[in-house]
Amino acid sequence: MNITELESVEGFSAFCEGLNLRHFSPHELLSKGQAHETPGHPGYGLNADPPAEFWPNIIPAITMADRMREHFGRPVVILSAFRSATYNAAIGGASRSQHLKFAALDLSCPGITPHACFDWLSIQRDRGTFCGGLGLYRSFIHVDGRGSNATWNNT
Repeated sequence: MNITELESVEGFSAFCEGLNLRHFSPHELLSKGQAHETPGHPGYGLNADPPAEFWPNIIPAITMADRMREHFGRPVVILSAFRSATYNAAIGGASRSQHLKFAALDLSCPGITPHACFDWLSIQRDRGTFCGGLGLYRSFIHVDGRGSNATWNNT
């Protein structure tokens, strides 16, 4: 790790500390995704850490993930956070994905169905707790802070 990377990690840790998250560490938010870690996968080694100018974009999504972890009393696993353009293309991500802006999280909550998580997040959004996108998938949910509501179901 070089000095620039170390400063970035320390800066990101300080940024996260200011969010007062109860259940997530900076390390979890910097997860690069399974394909990045899987030798032989087209996305292997292609992801990167989010640029500092994108860090504030994650606040609505990680805040809701933190609240979801509190609500269900179970771990919430970040499956995908920031995606570099190269990595996003390699894994077949949407060309205008909110992950490219570090504004989205794909999440799972072991022991709780994605549908139950999606329903809880939908209620929170309807109450005005956040504004953004919600996607339901067979094994995970997507939450983002795009600033306008969008909903989809890919189950």
